Amino acid sequence: MAVQELACSFRRQFAILSKSRISFTDKNYDAFFSESYRLKILSILLVAIGTGLLTYSLIPAKAICAKKRRISKGWKFLSLLIIFFVSGYLFFIYKLSGEATSTLKFIVSLILFWGSVFVVMVVRLSLLSMQRIERLADKERHRALHDQLTELPNRWLLQERLDYAILQAKRRQETLAVLSIDLNRFKEINDSLGHFYGDYLLQEVASRLAKVMRESDTLSRFGGDEFAVLVPNASLEQTIQVCRKVTTVLDEPFIIEGHNLNVGASIGIVLYPEHGQDSETLIQHADIAMYEAKRNEVMYAVFEPGQDESTWKRLILIGELREALAKEQFVLFYQPKVSVRDKHLAGVEALVRWQHPEKGLIPPDEFIPLVEQAGLSKLLTNLVLDNALQQMAHWKKDGTSLTMSVNLSVKNLHDLEFPIDVERLLKKWQTNPSQLFLEITESSMLIDPTRVNKVVVKLKNLGLNLSIDDYGSGYSSLSYLRKFPAKEIKIDKSLIIDMIHNEDNAVIVKSTIDMIHNIGCEAVAEGVEDEETLELLEDLGCDLIQGFHICKPMSVQNIDSWFDAKSWPLKNEPEE
Repeated sequence: MAVQELACSFRRQFAILSKSRISFTDKNYDAFFSESYRLKILSILLVAIGTGLLTYSLIPAKAICAKKRRISKGWKFLSLLIIFFVSGYLFFIYKLSGEATSTLKFIVSLILFWGSVFVVMVVRLSLLSMQRIERLADKERHRALHDQLTELPNRWLLQERLDYAILQAKRRQETLAVLSIDLNRFKEINDSLGHFYGDYLLQEVASRLAKVMRESDTLSRFGGDEFAVLVPNASLEQTIQVCRKVTTVLDEPFIIEGHNLNVGASIGIVLYPEHGQDSETLIQHADIAMYEAKRNEVMYAVFEPGQDESTWKRLILIGELREALAKEQFVLFYQPKVSVRDKHLAGVEALVRWQHPEKGLIPPDEFIPLVEQAGLSKLLTNLVLDNALQQMAHWKKDGTSLTMSVNLSVKNLHDLEFPIDVERLLKKWQTNPSQLFLEITESSMLIDPTRVNKVVVKLKNLGLNLSIDDYGSGYSSLSYLRKFPAKEIKIDKSLIIDMIHNEDNAVIVKSTIDMIHNIGCEAVAEGVEDEETLELLEDLGCDLIQGFHICKPMSVQNIDSWFDAKSWPLKNEPEE
């Protein structure tokens, strides 16, 4: 009985507790889904996310402070404000968790959330903008200090590094060297093949030069076909070794469009502190030494104090050349060509001189390289041709008919319009084309033979004669020479002058004369200065001679008197 009552008591208590539990659960369930509770949870969530965003914004803000030292104070202050806001956000979360949330607090939570989004976006975009500006600035600095074609440092970067190297060398009591490198024959290649292949050649040159430089050296391109090298802590002997490496890699042919092109270099050398105490002086003196190497046709030249004055004089002459052409200050001198067999006067060669109003008569060796450097070869050649043909017409009118030889520049052989100019001048002076000889140096035929051949064929079709000048001074191909439509080949005077006392030269001249005859051309010897040489050339079967033994180059007035005094039996060409 007692057990049954106890069980009934437990059942009643359990029923009461069950009803109470159910009532409690329903109450909390309704409270959970009440509008106030939902607003509280959502508000806390929004402010918590905003707190995380504000905390994240400290990362790019720190990066900005590290990158931009000039404005780091402002960004540090902004970072402190962000930390302050983070504290405020956390305090607001605490307040939200302990109180009922109203609609107004929810709106404040939204504002705080979007405010944190705004701060993150501002800071992040500021960092991205700064990074983009830095990349653009680095790119512009690279472009400003590097050559766009070869990606090598340019003049400004080399000068900047040279200034620093001078300070280091001065502190350590060391020497350094600067090389100025100018390519030979590049302009002819660029003019004949076009700028596209010229740029490609420069890139190949830069690649080869970079391979022979040390990591401490600075190879740069100054523009055009001019390069420069800074060689720190180097003696003259070490610098010369660098020059030899440069010439070795550049002497190897460049293959462009199936052609083997040879591009040499002229190098000027200066040393610090011997040749200059600052970067501008060293670079200027290196250029002067380079022009000396180019003028003397040597691999390199070391700067000497007297060179700057002579270079300055040449620069002045270059400036005066165009005016000299306009005022026709160039005059022609004439040197006879005489037949060895019958001693008849066969013709004359027109040699240009510059009648300078202050410096007097300037020989061609001093101004012809400057004419080519200034790009005035075409104008000068046309002027010489015009005057020479005019003189031929004058002699013809007086009853004297002679052949006239005129030297051509390599630029003329690459000018497809040059044959048109020659044809125009022949018609102007009503000259028989067969009486005109155009002389071409053998070295000029090796630069772009295809283009040269086009010009040569056009000239030959006009009916004039072609002559190869200075044969033996270069390395022309015999197979190409055999195909070349020349009527005469002139043996270089360096082989003729010493042939009496130099048996090797005599053998070379004999072999050359035989070879010239075998390909169907006439042999002309230049530089005949004595009777012994004349007799030896006669024995060797030479056809024509020129030289001081016969006559020096003379003005038109003197050559006319020489004609009358010598009473040469003139070898007349048939009339047109």
